[in-house]
Amino acid sequence: MAELRAVRNPNSRRGQTSITHLLNYTTSRPFQDHSYSPRSYRRNPTWGPGSGYHAADKLRYVHANYRFIVSPEGTYSNHAADADLYLDWTNVLQIIASTESQSASCPICLSEPVAPRMAKCGHIFCLPCLIRFMNSSSGDDEAKSGKGARWKKCPICEDSIYLHEVRPVRFYSGQESALPRVGDDVILRLMARNANSTLALPWEGGADVLNSGDKIPWHYAANVLDYARIMRGTWEYMAGQFDEEIAALLEQEKEDETMFGQDNEWTQKAIKAINTAKERTEGIGNAEAAVSLPGPNPSKQPSEACFYFYSSPPHLYLSPLDIRILKTKYGAFSNFPSTLLPRVEHISTGHVVDDAMRKRAKYLGHLPYGCVISFLECDWADIVPAETLASFSGDLERRRKRNRDKATQEERERLQAERLEAAALRGSLGARRPVEPLEDEPARRIDLSDFQPLSGNSGTTPPEPRPGFSSLASMSTSPSTQRTVWGTRAPPLSPELEPTQPTNVDDGWLRDEEILGTAELAMQLEAIEMIEASNVGDSSGAANAGGSGAKKGKKKKQKITLMSTGGRRGN
Repeated sequence: MAELRAVRNPNSRRGQTSITHLLNYTTSRPFQDHSYSPRSYRRNPTWGPGSGYHAADKLRYVHANYRFIVSPEGTYSNHAADADLYLDWTNVLQIIASTESQSASCPICLSEPVAPRMAKCGHIFCLPCLIRFMNSSSGDDEAKSGKGARWKKCPICEDSIYLHEVRPVRFYSGQESALPRVGDDVILRLMARNANSTLALPWEGGADVLNSGDKIPWHYAANVLDYARIMRGTWEYMAGQFDEEIAALLEQEKEDETMFGQDNEWTQKAIKAINTAKERTEGIGNAEAAVSLPGPNPSKQPSEACFYFYSSPPHLYLSPLDIRILKTKYGAFSNFPSTLLPRVEHISTGHVVDDAMRKRAKYLGHLPYGCVISFLECDWADIVPAETLASFSGDLERRRKRNRDKATQEERERLQAERLEAAALRGSLGARRPVEPLEDEPARRIDLSDFQPLSGNSGTTPPEPRPGFSSLASMSTSPSTQRTVWGTRAPPLSPELEPTQPTNVDDGWLRDEEILGTAELAMQLEAIEMIEASNVGDSSGAANAGGSGAKKGKKKKQKITLMSTGGRRGN
């Protein structure tokens, strides 16, 4: 491999795969000193594929998944008809983010943003943190000049951030609730929109706004702040939002000074910046004139020019099969009830709006390209008659089977991934073990009902049969075996602490009564000498009588072992 790398051209990318798009990070090109040559865009692209820079993707995500308060002085006739047309960033007064699904933390202080501001890349910062970050010196020139940089790289994606380009963010929930779970009831409202409009509002209470002629409604109209994607703001609204931010900054200033002893330099700079923005937006929007403008009569608007669909904030929609079931029951879309409360059977998340989805579901034409939505699959047993559901029984059963198979496959892949990760960990630690095959049935989970309660007779085996104790009880053949509350064999009880009685056992040591005195030892030694003298006399007589025959068989000398007990043992 080393020889191959040495021979390969270092500028060639053949056989290499770039994964920098996964990290949202790009490295600068290495500097190479070459002679002058005409620059070719094809060989050195500065934008699009091959450049490593895709700011359009971030701008598309912000445009597709957030809502906007725009200046009433701009022209938005094209935006009212085309959802994919980007807004002019200079006309954006405020960005509306969902409290439930789009909450974020400041990447600088890692806390909930106070006076939040969004950069064009889509990342949200605290205004004091952002001002302090912009005024931080990263070089000698900036430190000498004493002025902050005009721009900084985003600490997350390294896009350029200009302080005058950030926009206020409002975290708003309104009628939105948390994402429902399987088995919960969800509130669905009947939405309506005109065929050539991107404004979709609830049909009950929003028909007047839809038929008023305003292509971009005002923020104070009925249901507009909860459902509209683009709405016009007034100076009164923005002044109230700025005042709330100043109050939050003053409260944070007191907390920082009390708890951490920090000064209020950056908080005061943030308040000054908010007051400047408040003065700049003064006088925009004339709400009274907008209210007095006459609009067309709602009754003259034909219902055939509208699309009807059920939705729940922020982007929960019914699946096509559920819409077919409701259309079979109610007939026309205009006859649908204004509100439904079905039970969630399954939620399919992570769908991105594209051209193919718009062709399949034309009622989603008001959503911009790249918007992330979810589809609800509901149980209509309590709303739709059984006869109507019977005609869709085959489709419903296939959908349930598909969901079960998908859940089983995902669980199987999760278990397999855990086993592979555990095997890799064992391999890194030196324990080389083969990966166990995937089991069809998972291991039995421990049930708390298998354990005995901590009562007075918890040390014995329970009288009633339990599944958790059957295998443990069969391990012992004795019916009186003591068991713990966990089903294991209990250790024997400690013996009573009483003095043990001595037993007459010959352990080889002298007892007190067997120890001899000095006189007794002298008498014993004298008796031993007399016995040895008699043995010597007998051996000499036998030698004279035997003659030569004694040479053939000499008598072995007897050994005498002295015993302190007065006994004698021959060997």
